[in-house]
Amino acid sequence: MQTYEYKVLELEPKGFWVAEISASAIENKLNELASEGWELVNALDMNAYQGGTSKAVFIFKRAKTF
Repeated sequence: MQTYEYKVLELEPKGFWVAEISASAIENKLNELASEGWELVNALDMNAYQGGTSKAVFIFKRAKTF
């Protein structure tokens, strides 16, 4: 039976008036984790006050090795 391990990555926006998460920073981190065998299974936008993003959450899995 195949078993998996999971990783959760939280990225918080930078900036005060206009908070943003850099697309290139996300892409770099996703590629880094993919090279380690992690597969992205879900991405969530955690909302803050008035619909702003407080953080982005990415959930990964990979086959567990014994």
